[in-house]
Amino acid sequence: MTDRSRKQPRQREYDDPDESNRPLPWLFGVFAAGMVVWGGVYIMGPSARGNPSFGDGRTLAALEAAPAGVVDGAQLFTGKCAGCHQATGQGVAGVFPPLVASDWVTGSDARLVQILLHGVQGPMDVNGVTYNGLMPAWKSLSDEEIAAISTYIRSNWGNAASAVSAELIATERTRTADRTASWNGGAELESMP
Repeated sequence: MTDRSRKQPRQREYDDPDESNRPLPWLFGVFAAGMVVWGGVYIMGPSARGNPSFGDGRTLAALEAAPAGVVDGAQLFTGKCAGCHQATGQGVAGVFPPLVASDWVTGSDARLVQILLHGVQGPMDVNGVTYNGLMPAWKSLSDEEIAAISTYIRSNWGNAASAVSAELIATERTRTADRTASWNGGAELESMP
């Protein structure tokens, strides 16, 4: 047997594994440390700079509790409406209509109350754009809560419409108490008696 034939089997096989310590590359440690620093700055950054705002634009002032006995429209809007219409009232283009400079908000207060009480499903023109979605009904809210939300959205973001009273909400709730479905788009709301 020649030297060459003895080496061939050895060259075809891999070396046996060993159990030596193989630490993570130093670059991975640098990357992990960088991610921890970035995460801390990202989470604590706005509050450390004196701007305690959250990702959707809410501030701590908007989330603070209202004085006893007073319903806070800003707090209710933040909890119930800002998810769709955004904290700025601008909505989401093509999906959720804006509340800013909208005739549906600043026009007839009774019509706005009906939108909040029964919701809307179907096409609506808002500021020249047609939205075809679903606005849920908020019948479960009290008259004072719906009045507070209505007043808040009618008087913020440049809107300058009058306040809405809890008495109007009670009147509108009684007037359409037999209604079980959402309003069928803007056309039905405009023809509302």
